[in-house]
Amino acid sequence: TVDGAGNAYVTGDTYSSDFPATLGAFDTSFNNNSGVSDAFVIKLNPAGSGLAYGTFLGSTSTDWAYAITVDGASNTYVTGTTDSRDFPTTPGAFDTSFNGSISDAFVVKMNSAGNGLIYATFLGGSGEDGGHAIAVDGAGNAYVAGFTTYGYPPFPTTPGAFDTSFNGSYDSDAFVVKLNPGGSGLAYGTFLGGSGNERIIAIAIDDAGNVYVTGKTASSNFPTTLGAFDTSFNGGNTDAFVVKLNSAGSGLAYATFLGGNNLDDGNAIAVDWADNAYVAGTTGSSANFPLTVGALATVFGGATTDAFVARLDATGSQLTYSTFLGGVGLDDARDI
Repeated sequence: TVDGAGNAYVTGDTYSSDFPATLGAFDTSFNNNSGVSDAFVIKLNPAGSGLAYGTFLGSTSTDWAYAITVDGASNTYVTGTTDSRDFPTTPGAFDTSFNGSISDAFVVKMNSAGNGLIYATFLGGSGEDGGHAIAVDGAGNAYVAGFTTYGYPPFPTTPGAFDTSFNGSYDSDAFVVKLNPGGSGLAYGTFLGGSGNERIIAIAIDDAGNVYVTGKTASSNFPTTLGAFDTSFNGGNTDAFVVKLNSAGSGLAYATFLGGNNLDDGNAIAVDWADNAYVAGTTGSSANFPLTVGALATVFGGATTDAFVARLDATGSQLTYSTFLGGVGLDDARDI
């Protein structure tokens, strides 16, 4: 992500004990010496010539960071997955105890100097949990999405949320949570899915606080809405989906499948001022992925997969454009 001054913020994971950390940053020491990874967060100056800060983020087991965003005060928000029972949390955060048998999601808000945590919390139940996407609004609420597997106690949901019950047997459900500005509680937390596997990969928010997510589902009974673009599962291993969740987290403004008869994954989403959703991802549906007349590429070019880019109108009822994007090899779109 990037701030208004042109500083670039990057997160991910590293196996390098000599990854560049900066003097005075939150954590300048690699936490693992057993062949597993630490997460990292860096702020690169506008010229790309140096680090404003660089820090490790993690503890004694494996830590992965998958998504980052920044607020108007240049505080960074990071989510990912941790196997570390001693991952650094902060007093008063929503959940300071590791919950999972395998992994928990985490959410971290780091200060603008990169030298301290404003809050850091686990997020999960007793199964496997992962944070894959994060967004922040003008009030400092963090919106986090990812996946969770069956377990008891389950992933934390809130009364009145869209779906408070895990939907799969032992497969994964997607989740969406809104974390308050202090990181101390959930404004809402909901499952999202059907009886098969789901993962949310990307999230966006509009000015009204509605949440847009995309990902992949193997559920023929994934929840869709009347009048949405595509209310039927198309087959193959997975369909992409696009969902607009209302600002209270209590219902779906729209929810649609997006795909053909082969593998389709939604990997990235953005929303414009008119609430059109822009979705990018991967498709193996060479014959019947939904495309529009006059689009850039309406002939599948790949040996296995093409990337796709589609724009869904504000009602979620039609594609204003949809195109393949790729060449003769394997192509994936990962961000937009």
